[in-house]
Amino acid sequence: MNTQQEDELRAKIDRTHSVLLIESDPRLQRFWETALTDGGFHVVIAATSNDALQQAAQQAPHVVFLGTGLDGSKAVRVLEALRQISPGLSVLAPANPKQVNEELDAMESHGALAKASPLKVDQIKIAVSDALNFDRVQRENRRVDEREERPVQFEQIVGTSPQTGALRRSIAEAIRADPATVLIIGETGTGKALVARAIHDNSSRKEKPFVVVECTSVPATLLESELFGYEAGAFTDAKAPKKGLLEVAEGGTIFLDEIGDLEMPVQAKLLRVLEEKRVRRLGGTRDYTAKVRFLAATNKSLETLVREGRFRQDLYFRLNVLRIPVSPLRERKEDMDCLARYFVDQFSRAFHKQIHGLSFAAQQQLSAYDWPGNVRELRNIIERAVILEQGELISPRHLTLGPAGLITEDAIRLPEGGVALEEAERTLVAQALERTSGNQTAAAKLLHITRFALRTRMKRFGLS
Repeated sequence: MNTQQEDELRAKIDRTHSVLLIESDPRLQRFWETALTDGGFHVVIAATSNDALQQAAQQAPHVVFLGTGLDGSKAVRVLEALRQISPGLSVLAPANPKQVNEELDAMESHGALAKASPLKVDQIKIAVSDALNFDRVQRENRRVDEREERPVQFEQIVGTSPQTGALRRSIAEAIRADPATVLIIGETGTGKALVARAIHDNSSRKEKPFVVVECTSVPATLLESELFGYEAGAFTDAKAPKKGLLEVAEGGTIFLDEIGDLEMPVQAKLLRVLEEKRVRRLGGTRDYTAKVRFLAATNKSLETLVREGRFRQDLYFRLNVLRIPVSPLRERKEDMDCLARYFVDQFSRAFHKQIHGLSFAAQQQLSAYDWPGNVRELRNIIERAVILEQGELISPRHLTLGPAGLITEDAIRLPEGGVALEEAERTLVAQALERTSGNQTAAAKLLHITRFALRTRMKRFGLS
């Protein structure tokens, strides 16, 4: 065999699955190493039982091939020790070691060592290959079992109530059911986006993109181009081709937030993607495969929307493969203290405060409230309280509950002559950007809208 052939052979060897050859006879070492290496196996050689244990500790072999050096009780002791190092180890050995030596002597005397046909090397190779395949299957089964038994970590799914326990189990089920579509339902502020994020972050897609699509308050034409992308010349402002979010999320997860607000024209196109896994850019002529997982959330009853003719029934069926309900906070008051402490710790670190919890009176005040804004409202109230509090415990005077923090009918008065709503909205957006020195995330928070919705309005109003 020349150098090029040796290099090609080494390139074919699967080094992720090794064969430990235990053989004290140098002749047989060379013979078996050549035969097994020629079969594409990675061979590790040990001449003694001590060598075998040392090599096993370093290499973690998948198959042991016993030569002529070990037999009887000595072989049993070595194999038991090897199996402690590498559980499930497969063991192979020549049927008659004495005959192996005799046949090898005969072959050497006739100069026919390279053929090795009397030793039935091909059968040995098949046996080694079968043992490696069995080992591979066993290891994969163990990995699957470990994944199923390992508790999934949901750091932001906080609470001890039965509803929260059921939610965690539903999330774990959704993770295992990849790529099935998941529909997350619940009131505004219950944490539907956190559920979607937990599914993605604990799945095999966690290293791939998690792309959020805001379906609410966005015109159908704009949402369609964002979702599917477009080719140059598809419409007036399409100067160059642009990838859609479905392409951006390649291999990852698409989260369709508030899908109940999706307009009918986009519903039809989305249905095609879910059914055929095919996507076409606006103005395009060819399809590409959408290799993503779909998660959707809504605070509306899609069943009601279907009956009213505002949501496609076939799309509803496609989305409602796995259904995860998220309970409102008023129905799981047991979670109140856990959530409040969680947010206090979170914002204390963020604002460099030394606040260790809530006073008893503050806890009582929170427990008595009905929480129409759910967990999102609690989070905002705790954030404000942490900013204002100067002591070590949150006191009731810093908890602004109820409509005090909301815009009421008396807060904004409509002039007798009316007002241009578009201009009023532009003014509010401009003020929010000015107050936050152009920080879009902070401005969106002031206006209680998403950053995507803010940028849409900035573009519409010509604000930079």
